Amino acid sequence: MGRRLGIFVLTGAFCMMVCFGCSKGEEKREEAVSQVSYDNESSDKTAQNILMAMLGENISPDGILYDVKFPLMVDNQAVRFHVEDSNAMSANGKLTGSNNATEQVIVTAKTKEKEYKFCLKVVSGEEREDALMEQAAQQLLHNTDNVRGNLNLVEKTGTGDEIGVEWKSDKPEIITDKATGKQGEIPAGVVNRGEKDEVVILHAVLTKGDRKLEKDFSLTVKAKPQKKTYDAYVYTYFRGNIYGTGESQHIHMAVSKDGFFWDTLNDNEPILKATEGTKGVRDSFLIRSPQGDHFYLIGTDLDANGGDWGKYGNKGSKNICVWESDDLVNWSEERLIEIAPQGAGCMWAPEAFYDNTTGEYVVYWASGIVGGNGKKIYYAKTRDFYHFSKPEIYKDVDGPITYIDTTMIEYKNIYYRFTKNENELSILMETSHKVLGDFSCVKKQIASEFGVEGPAIYQINGQEKWCLYMDGYADQNAGVGYFPLIADSLADLQSANFRRLKRDEYQLPEGAKHGSFVPITKEEYEALKEQYKK
Repeated sequence: MGRRLGIFVLTGAFCMMVCFGCSKGEEKREEAVSQVSYDNESSDKTAQNILMAMLGENISPDGILYDVKFPLMVDNQAVRFHVEDSNAMSANGKLTGSNNATEQVIVTAKTKEKEYKFCLKVVSGEEREDALMEQAAQQLLHNTDNVRGNLNLVEKTGTGDEIGVEWKSDKPEIITDKATGKQGEIPAGVVNRGEKDEVVILHAVLTKGDRKLEKDFSLTVKAKPQKKTYDAYVYTYFRGNIYGTGESQHIHMAVSKDGFFWDTLNDNEPILKATEGTKGVRDSFLIRSPQGDHFYLIGTDLDANGGDWGKYGNKGSKNICVWESDDLVNWSEERLIEIAPQGAGCMWAPEAFYDNTTGEYVVYWASGIVGGNGKKIYYAKTRDFYHFSKPEIYKDVDGPITYIDTTMIEYKNIYYRFTKNENELSILMETSHKVLGDFSCVKKQIASEFGVEGPAIYQINGQEKWCLYMDGYADQNAGVGYFPLIADSLADLQSANFRRLKRDEYQLPEGAKHGSFVPITKEEYEALKEQYKK
């Protein structure tokens, strides 16, 4: 076959191709195709969901660089796919790699009620290298019209960090483009919010070998919010098997005025449902940004209703589930990002803590390397929950003792870290003067509680009191579920002296399990109650 050069144009719902160097038969085929209306930009919700499901790692139908996916179900409908005769794509959506020129591929998707046709541009040859650069550029920044926190201005990108990136800000006083700090420990991308919204242009130069791509990003940096006063709390959790139909492994929420007695939202049904990966999310963790007006909600990508914990620990998900919100009511779509270390069999109970010394979030979780010496706590740094540094060990194994489920709180420049000892099924407490500093053990077994996991801690608003939750599941706490303990003073916190609350001192949602607790404002509390009122 002779060399073909093609330019695709997507106009509305039409797929067109201008083809140079094609044979007469190919020209007729391309001309016929260009006259057909396709569903690439259809307003039909199912059509768009099918297209998004097909794209997989690709970010556009007119720039297919990776295999496409043919899911069996979309929107609870069975879907059958058919690839029209193509040199570039096989019947199962895999790219053949046998074509050295760009080619359009027509894919038909049939549901019980309707047939959809999509026009995909499989990029090959010289165009593929340029398209890879363009796709890498498009994935550098996110939410550019709503910048509320520091940015990850990566210096390398691509599947193997093979593309270099240099940045230039037209307003470095608002968004920095160089590392700062005494020793350059604060990465570029620090955002300084002012009294009004500001537009900043970031210029990125991407290089790979002799290839170069320049791209400008227009970012809207939002005005800084007013200082907030916290009068209530929100609790995120998954729900245990209370009706004999398995655990509800989705995002549930409850609110409280005093931090002890909780009112469920949405009648104790999910607020958000996991739709990606295993389609289950456990151990949710909610964190408010240091600016106060943005939230990240993360969790374990795991459907554990099968009960095979040996399998989950050795062949489980390596992804972190992520949602974002500005107000706790309206949420982004779920996204999955693989952050577990190489060779890990699982990634469990991710949490995050903001490190104000570098302007980054430290995300930590438990993983075990298959064939290794048990589970330990790892961490990675991020600013946007899209780009993460390479994982490093946060808490290593201690001889035969392994660890999972870490949570942390800071008070007066002391960091209190709570972790589950997997061997003794108990919770220990350590302290440090830095988020990533050296931690010293204060107490190995808090309150002599055994058969527990999933610690979560928060301070009672306006008081030097701290509430620590544990999830009882074995030994003396078999079947107990989540229960609270309290440190009644700073001295009690410092010495890890927690007492277990009596049953008449608190009320949790039915089936409440491992989750997180965050102080909220009166306005946020009322907005959540209004959103889910009966």
